Amino acid sequence: MAKDGPTQFIDTLKLSDEQWSELSDELKRFSSSDGGQRKHKRIPFRTLSQIAVTIQKPDESWSKYIVRSRDLSPGGIGFIHGSYVHTGSPCRVILKDLSGELACLEGVVRRCDLLLGRAHIIGVKFNEEIVLTNFISPNETDADERLPEAG
Repeated sequence: MAKDGPTQFIDTLKLSDEQWSELSDELKRFSSSDGGQRKHKRIPFRTLSQIAVTIQKPDESWSKYIVRSRDLSPGGIGFIHGSYVHTGSPCRVILKDLSGELACLEGVVRRCDLLLGRAHIIGVKFNEEIVLTNFISPNETDADERLPEAG
């Protein structure tokens, strides 16, 4: 296999809508106990539930995945993935902005926590901050349904 990894994106969770709903309930419980210091508020980012990411493995090859989005902030993104990812792994997240253009956002995996079964919550810190309103409408960024900010 080439250093760039497979040509197809792999969905490691392969969840039905019903299974995703059950996992979302567990995610809500996890979110209420989610600690740590954060520079930015995290905005729920589930309208685009599946996103593409590439993650560099310890052998320096890249793997391509389809993951479920969780939240987004100017400094990073959270998503649900079907396997463990090493913290410190370089990562590229492909998002569609509100105008329909694709953006490749580079970052580093800062956390990987087991949620339930094989589902893991991955936190990626972007190398450069993004303008949140390029990806989420201003109405959503002002909503009261923000995830809690720790600290």
